[in-house]
Amino acid sequence: MSNPSKTAQRFLESLNSSNSRDVFEILQTLAEELENKNDPEMTEVRLVENIYNFIEKLKIMEGNLKSYIKESTPESVGNALSKLYDEIDETGSIYRD
Repeated sequence: MSNPSKTAQRFLESLNSSNSRDVFEILQTLAEELENKNDPEMTEVRLVENIYNFIEKLKIMEGNLKSYIKESTPESVGNALSKLYDEIDETGSIYRD
C-alpha cells in the first residue's frame, strides 16, 4: 500500500532539487523579461499573469503539503523515545505485551 505523506515528501524534495530551482529561475527570468517589454502583445501579458499565478499557487500547495506531511507523521522520534522511556519507568521493562 502506498503512503501519501511519503509521496508528498518525495515531491517536495524533488521540487527543491537544483534542477527544479533552475527551471523556476528561468521561469522567473522569462516573466521579468516579458514584464519589462515595451508594448507587449496580449499573449505575453496573459503569459506573465499565468506565470505569477502558477508560482503563487505552487507556493500555496507547497505550504499545504508541508502541513499535510507534518499532520500525517505519527510522532517525532524525540516524542516516541520519551514515550518509550515513560513506559519503561512505569513497567520496568522495554517489552510490550
